[in-house]
Amino acid sequence: MGLVDTQKPPEMISGNMTAVMCVYSGLFMRFAWMVQPRNYLLLACHTSNESVQLYQLSRWAKAQGYWDKKETELQK
Repeated sequence: MGLVDTQKPPEMISGNMTAVMCVYSGLFMRFAWMVQPRNYLLLACHTSNESVQLYQLSRWAKAQGYWDKKETELQK
C-alpha cells in the first residue's frame, strides 16, 4: 500500500500513521530475525515496507517544512 501512496501528493500523507507504520515494521523486522528458525520472507517484507514508509515520512517532512528550517538554520 505504501508504494501506491508514493504517487499521491505529500499533503495527503498522515505523518502519525506513517510514523506508526515505521515503528511497526521495525518491530516485526526484529521479530523475524530473532525467531528460530529465522523467517527471511517476513524480514524481507517488513524491510521493504520500512524503506517505503521512511521515504513517505521524508516526503511528509519536506511538505510540512521541517527540513527547510534545518537548512536555513545551518546557513546562519
